[in-house]
Amino acid sequence: MTLHAVAPIDPLPSEPALRSIEQRVLWLAVRMVDYVNRDLPSSDGMKIGGHQASSASLASAMTVLWMCELQRGDRVAVKPHASPVLHALEYLLGWLDERYLRSLRQFGGLQAYPSRTKDPVPVDYSTGSVGLGAAAPLFGALAQRYVRDHLQPDEGGGRFFSILGDAELDEGNIWEAILDPATRGLGEAVWIVDFNRQSLDRVVPVLRSSGLEQAFESAGWRVVELKYGRRLRRVFTEEGGRVLRRVIDQMPNQQYQQLFSAGEDEVTEALERSAGASSRRLRKLLEGHRGQVRELIRDLGGHDLDDLREALASTRGSDRPTVIFAYTIKGHGLPIAGHPLNHSLLLTGDQIDDLRARVGLTEDTEWSRIDADSAAGGLVADAAARL
Repeated sequence: MTLHAVAPIDPLPSEPALRSIEQRVLWLAVRMVDYVNRDLPSSDGMKIGGHQASSASLASAMTVLWMCELQRGDRVAVKPHASPVLHALEYLLGWLDERYLRSLRQFGGLQAYPSRTKDPVPVDYSTGSVGLGAAAPLFGALAQRYVRDHLQPDEGGGRFFSILGDAELDEGNIWEAILDPATRGLGEAVWIVDFNRQSLDRVVPVLRSSGLEQAFESAGWRVVELKYGRRLRRVFTEEGGRVLRRVIDQMPNQQYQQLFSAGEDEVTEALERSAGASSRRLRKLLEGHRGQVRELIRDLGGHDLDDLREALASTRGSDRPTVIFAYTIKGHGLPIAGHPLNHSLLLTGDQIDDLRARVGLTEDTEWSRIDADSAAGGLVADAAARL
């Protein structure tokens, strides 16, 4: 279904400031994985690992959730492979000491998967192994509802968020929780699905979002789909835009994701070739956006900060649980975006240097927090005070 708000939407924060925070979160999440793999001395040369691409796909959604939507009393379960994003947010909010950013997967340091008992900032839910943590907040909402109805009528409570990968929807316990009649009507529960269509070793060949959405709807959930960003949606309204949408919608997933690493001319040619008899109409449209086509096909809803903010705000006051399907690019903002084997692929030293420069940092400032006197720093301070 398309996005329909069920609660008043507060004025959106400054998009440039929010984007600045998102980019710093991305940088810190990527760099902390890079640091322990390349900078720490190793006696055996063994790769420590980490998930830079899986973190990148959620940097947008998690930034918006923490900076704009979470309230004191809310609880969040974060998918295991996005733990660096969680740690980056904790650091920017002032809850985590800088030294921990260089301790990912180290003894006594930050955990590879969020842990209530081992992380220096106790998280709300331990979420390893994959697929086990997402269902817990749903039953947390149920427990809160019971306490409020039977024990403490004045207890307001908070909301319960699960951030999970699309591959986690293959786990049986997920569907046992969704289909449990006791969980219907739990408007306090919100799931955000990182729908990047990639698993450990491949790009999923066929999109199955419609079937998944129907399954949630039949179980009584409210479904919000964030597929295309606002910029691309505006292009869809232009002459020839319906052709472009049809081409993208019908393009095999492997072919579509190959375009993420292709050049402007290659992307344009692939789109026109897929348009068949409508190629002339599409060519005219794309000529009007020359030099921007490559970026347009990357404009997905799961990276549109305004759409994410609106989708999350629309869950307030819902009378049933909500699932947000956020279409993302695995490795978004990185040179490994959409690479079919990027699950545990690590950026090279040169790529790290390029990313550092892109976000406006140097080797001397790469671990710094956001300037408190900037607009972005103001948003961080507001979020820290609110939480």
